[in-house]
Amino acid sequence: MRLRGFAIAALLLPARSVFGCPCSDDAGSAVSLVREDERYAVALSWSARRALGRFDTWGKYRELAADEAELGEELLLRAGLRAPRRWEWLGELGYSAYRAHAAGFDERQTGLGDALIRVRYSAFDEAMPHASVPWPAVIVSALVRAPLGSVASEAGTSFGSGGASRGLGAWEVGAGLELRRSLTPALELWLGGEAAHRFEDHVLGRARRLGPRLEAALGSRVSVAPWLSSTVALRLRSIGDVELERRSLPGTSERLLSVVLGLTAFDRPSRFRSAVTLSLDPPAVSRGATAGAALGVSLAVGFR
Repeated sequence: MRLRGFAIAALLLPARSVFGCPCSDDAGSAVSLVREDERYAVALSWSARRALGRFDTWGKYRELAADEAELGEELLLRAGLRAPRRWEWLGELGYSAYRAHAAGFDERQTGLGDALIRVRYSAFDEAMPHASVPWPAVIVSALVRAPLGSVASEAGTSFGSGGASRGLGAWEVGAGLELRRSLTPALELWLGGEAAHRFEDHVLGRARRLGPRLEAALGSRVSVAPWLSSTVALRLRSIGDVELERRSLPGTSERLLSVVLGLTAFDRPSRFRSAVTLSLDPPAVSRGATAGAALGVSLAVGFR
């Protein structure tokens, strides 16, 4: 299992066992940071995730034994620029701590994560309420992950991707699509997806290629008050089999379903906002991954 927080929205952790698979990985969040009436924004978030159980290759779930435990924490810094208005440029870097123990086994890790750059473009605004066809807002995105994390300098490590919060050890490029539609002034629905390709690396001392990543999310946001909103979302992540020496390793794929709940408070005069997020992986359609519960807290401020 390896950790990678996601600020403000989902905090998910795919993994294969309490001891860690040499091919497990994770990815970051596509959440927007800079509001349309701002030029810059910065955010600092802390997240913690505790494993609850495992899904094997066939999707059978087993709770962790009394002598097994996994806990990961991450501190993530994000910065964003909106220029021009429809373009949002995001960068993030994190530092994490991870611990796992079982009978006769104990592991502790800390380290810097990869650098992630993401670009979001608002291609179309949603149709006006009186329009004959209620078209949603359309947002497209692209990302590049540079393997700068501490795992990239530890060739021969038995963990391959380390914990995604310490880096994948590989370059990653991806693209995403997001649809948003307001049903009422207080209720907004959104549907998004992202696909990413990982390039071959040699972090294990031999050729390795992490499986491609596919993600989909469906959620809603409700404005409880002018300064407070709540979010409920379902997120599904799928990661393909890993290749070693250009040979596929069957059974190393992962699939994880998560339920995400969040609250965000926004002070308009100061442009300061804070968020609390809870994520839970229920025993449902997941497989080849470690299920867990995660808590995240984020503080952000925007500038015109």
